[in-house]
Amino acid sequence: MKQRYDLEVSIHYMMAVCGGIFGAYALFGRMAVFGSAQTANLIELMGDIVGRNFGEAVLRVGALLIYGGSMVTATILAKKTKLPLKYTALILEAAVAVVLACIPESVNPIIALYPAFFMTAFQWCVFTGAKGYASSTIFSTNNVKQTFVSATEYFLSDDPEEKRKKAEKAKFFGGTLIAFHIGVAAEYALYQMLHLQSILIVAVPLTAAAVLLAAADGKIKSFCMDLT
Repeated sequence: MKQRYDLEVSIHYMMAVCGGIFGAYALFGRMAVFGSAQTANLIELMGDIVGRNFGEAVLRVGALLIYGGSMVTATILAKKTKLPLKYTALILEAAVAVVLACIPESVNPIIALYPAFFMTAFQWCVFTGAKGYASSTIFSTNNVKQTFVSATEYFLSDDPEEKRKKAEKAKFFGGTLIAFHIGVAAEYALYQMLHLQSILIVAVPLTAAAVLLAAADGKIKSFCMDLT
């Protein structure tokens, strides 16, 4: 059981690395449009609607619909099919990375990130956390909150068991933040050399996540047993 939990956390961290790569790619490569969440998009949308740029508003509504549509799709697939959604998400992410690498810089950045809006929302719905903790692998706000709150509660508590739980929680969410920003750093460094093709580096954590998923599912062990 402990080994499975460790694999579950490792998978979560690998997906956070992927989330950092996609987030950094969007911000550095597509004129600071964040393709992993909707807060900034909706704020910009309201500014466009009230008079700034109605054409941009239409594009941002498209981004919202794609993001929401991805969540609807993931929910339907989870409820109505037996599709292995985690493996499906990895394949989808690899395909989206190739598509993003091929979209010219001249394309409107919001349109260029439509595939990323769909993919990141799908990832968020499929990879929801680990060890009983709900944690996003595509943005950091709640992970920052949980890290600081848990660390503070650790120092405020006098109960050893409570301190252990809070330390474990702070470690988990802090680890997620570190993994996410390792992805950010890797994408930024490669972007200086490869520009928009730098997104393809996501193949590394995606491959690692696939191997860890197979190990967690017992597929690697079964394969080794078949060989012997």
